[in-house]
Amino acid sequence: MKPKKIKLKKFTDERGYLLELLPKKFKNIFKYSIITSSKKNVIRGLHYDKLLNEKKLIYIIKGEILDITINVKKNKEICYNKLKKGDALFIPSEFAHGYKCLAKENVLLYFLSKNYNPKNQKGIFWNDNKLKIKWNINNPIISKRDKILPNL
Repeated sequence: MKPKKIKLKKFTDERGYLLELLPKKFKNIFKYSIITSSKKNVIRGLHYDKLLNEKKLIYIIKGEILDITINVKKNKEICYNKLKKGDALFIPSEFAHGYKCLAKENVLLYFLSKNYNPKNQKGIFWNDNKLKIKWNINNPIISKRDKILPNL
């Protein structure tokens, strides 16, 4: 299974709208949620759970990102998804995940199938020579931790 965009139910009337962020088929999967906020040219990732059993659902609250996922367990296939405000992406287990922020302000809501545990976190260097990810950026803003992640 590859990461895939999902359609969320939206109910609209004269007052505005109500959006179901966690579709019924995912309600029993997720137990932890976080919000990230990043400015333009930030790259976050590429992160994954070392047991390769964490699923993610991300929802773009504000902004636009280039989302990158890599199947760590199988064929190292790279999936690119350009996501904008209102888009949601389901990321199966076995995938490393990262993204580049394209808008001035980018806010993402994550639903995760596991509680955060730093001991279980792994990652891949964002500019790994073997993967040759097409980030198309010269001077990204990257965390100290992400700058020292190992190559795949």
